[in-house]
Amino acid sequence: MKTQMSKSESELRSQFDFSKAVRGKFHERYKRGSKVTLLAGEPELDDPLDSEKQDSQLVEMAGKHLLISRLVAAGFEVAEPLRDKGIDLIVYRGDKGFTAWPIQMKASTQESFSLDRKYKKTPNLLIAYVWNVNAAQHGEVCLLTFDNAVKVMEMKGYAKTDSWTKNGYYFVRNAGSELKGLLKQYGMTTEQWREKIQAAG
Repeated sequence: MKTQMSKSESELRSQFDFSKAVRGKFHERYKRGSKVTLLAGEPELDDPLDSEKQDSQLVEMAGKHLLISRLVAAGFEVAEPLRDKGIDLIVYRGDKGFTAWPIQMKASTQESFSLDRKYKKTPNLLIAYVWNVNAAQHGEVCLLTFDNAVKVMEMKGYAKTDSWTKNGYYFVRNAGSELKGLLKQYGMTTEQWREKIQAAG
C-alpha cells in the first residue's frame, strides 16, 4: 500500500518537477563524506584591499582619495556630501563664478563596470569608475555621463540583458579587453579633467 503524502510534501511536489529525478544518485558520495583542511594564514601580511577578501568600505575610501587627488591636481575643488544619496562627491570651480558637478564613484580593486538606471534622474551626474585602487600607481579613472555609460552598454550588448531591461542594473566584475577598449576614450589624464567636467555642465 502506497504511503499517503503529507501536506508539505504535496506542496513541494506541486512547485518542482521531480519526473526526471534519480533516487539515490548522490548517496554513495554522501556516505564517503568530506574533508576540510584549514590553512593557517599570516594576518599581519594580509592585504585589506585584496580582491579575495576585500573590505568594501576600505575599497571605497581608497578609491575616493585617489579620485580626489586627481581632481585637485587638475585644479578643481572637491566636497563630500554629509549624506550619500547617489552622489559621492561634488566637484566645483569657484574662480569664475561658481559651477558644481555631482559625481557618483564606482571604486574597484579590479576593473569592474556597472550602471544603475536610477542615476539617470540626477542632472549633469558624472560617473567615475576608479580601478585598481589597491595599487595607486596603476590606478585608472574613467569618467562618463549616464548617456555615455548606456552607449557603452549598447555597444557591448549589455543593454539587451534581463538584468538591465527588467531590473535596471548591470554589473561585470572584470571589464576584459573589449570593454576596456570601449572605455579607453573616457580615461582621464590630468589634462583631460577640465575639458571633460566643464563639458558636462
